[in-house]
Amino acid sequence: MVVWFYGLLIGAFISVMGGGGAAMYLGILTSQLGVATAVAAPTSLIVAIPALLFGCATQMRIHNVHYDLGNRMILAALPGILVGSGIAPYIPDQLYNWVVGGILTVMGLIVLYRAYRPAAKQASGRSRTGIAVALGLLSGLMVGIGGLTGGGTTVAGLSILGLNALEAAGTSTYVLSVMAVIGAISHLFTGSIAWTAGISLMIGSVMGAVITPLLLHRLDMVKLSRWLTPIMGLVIIYFGVSIFLR
Repeated sequence: MVVWFYGLLIGAFISVMGGGGAAMYLGILTSQLGVATAVAAPTSLIVAIPALLFGCATQMRIHNVHYDLGNRMILAALPGILVGSGIAPYIPDQLYNWVVGGILTVMGLIVLYRAYRPAAKQASGRSRTGIAVALGLLSGLMVGIGGLTGGGTTVAGLSILGLNALEAAGTSTYVLSVMAVIGAISHLFTGSIAWTAGISLMIGSVMGAVITPLLLHRLDMVKLSRWLTPIMGLVIIYFGVSIFLR
């Protein structure tokens, strides 16, 4: 029941904030439910997939996806996913906790930065392609090693590349959906999955993602997002520091 409720809360956050939510799933699994980091990493990816796929379908239907940038990021992410998931089982537990905890902490800081500095200098030309490839590779490594969808870096990078908030969210959902599926498949062959906790989180998150928009559709989502973004960043930082100090 507690696990389901955690999923409900994360699903509510995701429906308001966007992204894949794997960082929060990973934080819950490790710091709150006591799942080993090496097991929680692939589990968090599998839990994140259903909501991502539903969101991606919606974003495609309303034409918020920039396939050119999205496909570049996905192609750049592939080697990172394969390499990361391949070496993850051989990383010592303590080092793994440091790596994943550090990544989560950086992700939380990125979310906080986006909350207070949403406007960024836009890139163009070769630098635009270079940034897309670099961010895709980084996100791929985060998926492969840490079991994260890389939503924070992906959305932040797409904003720098000149996409508005809706386009960045839509394209990010497309990229994260593909990366999460590839990452989950690769982790299935190299690691263990906490199916009981994962399925409970998945059910709760889907319910939260469906129910929340129905309850909040009359509120000003822009103002709500301004309040929830820094809160989510702080929560992710808390999870990261907790894992790092285990």
